[in-house]
Amino acid sequence: MNNLNVIIADHHPIVLFGIKHALVQLEKINVVGEFEDSTELINSLDKLEPDVVVTDFSIPGDKYGDGLTLIKYIKRHYPKLSIIVLTMNNNPTTLNTILELDIDGIVLKQGAPNDLPDALVELKKGKKFIPESISKLLEKKSCGNYNDRRLSPKESEVLRLFSEGSLVTEIAKTLNRSIKTISSQKKSAMVKLGVDNDIELLNHLSSTNIVCSDKKL
Repeated sequence: MNNLNVIIADHHPIVLFGIKHALVQLEKINVVGEFEDSTELINSLDKLEPDVVVTDFSIPGDKYGDGLTLIKYIKRHYPKLSIIVLTMNNNPTTLNTILELDIDGIVLKQGAPNDLPDALVELKKGKKFIPESISKLLEKKSCGNYNDRRLSPKESEVLRLFSEGSLVTEIAKTLNRSIKTISSQKKSAMVKLGVDNDIELLNHLSSTNIVCSDKKL
């Protein structure tokens, strides 16, 4: 691979500026587009024909969503396009789930100025990139089954998807249930676990042994 045409996407203009500044200094790396939501990102792909998309895991965009939904859409419709994910999420379960989608690299935002150029260098060699910071997070906690006996199987599945970064609307679509049903199952699980809000729930899930599913979502 010679020159790499790269699109970057993040909803924070300062982050976009910093990423672009880090990449334009690299040889044979051309930043051909910058976008702040997933709709603009997807609509640009046919026109700009990039080799690589560097995208934030959590980015606005009603039509194509974000997180796992966005990555799976790109993988399905643009299978030859390389994907590097930026994230502030240091939950090992979420990181594992992203990597299971067979992306080409993952970088924590706080380390992006140093790690992202390294990711593109490795990509040009035909290699995937996981920085040491993420490797250490994954080593700290191996994944097993989330089997809290207070929860029903359906509640456990909802919490698994929630811990992986999916919104209630996305979980409903994935599990083919109504949004109202998913919301009720999530609230019921929170009552059983004794947590009052999403932050407490995520903290609880990150401190327990959550499933790392190998099933297709």
